[in-house]
Amino acid sequence: MSDLEKLVRRRMQEEYAKGASAEEIAKVVRDLFNSIDLSGNRFDAVALRATRDHE
Repeated sequence: MSDLEKLVRRRMQEEYAKGASAEEIAKVVRDLFNSIDLSGNRFDAVALRATRDHE
């Protein structure tokens, strides 16, 4: 499993644990993907920063 997959899975689990609806979880995942630049080699750092910014 890639780091990106682990990140997405963890964020989904965190939101589910908070009692978020499926729509809210989908929005969090969508926002996460929208904030990642997959063109470079260092997208994991961007994804991590995006996760911190959301919290």
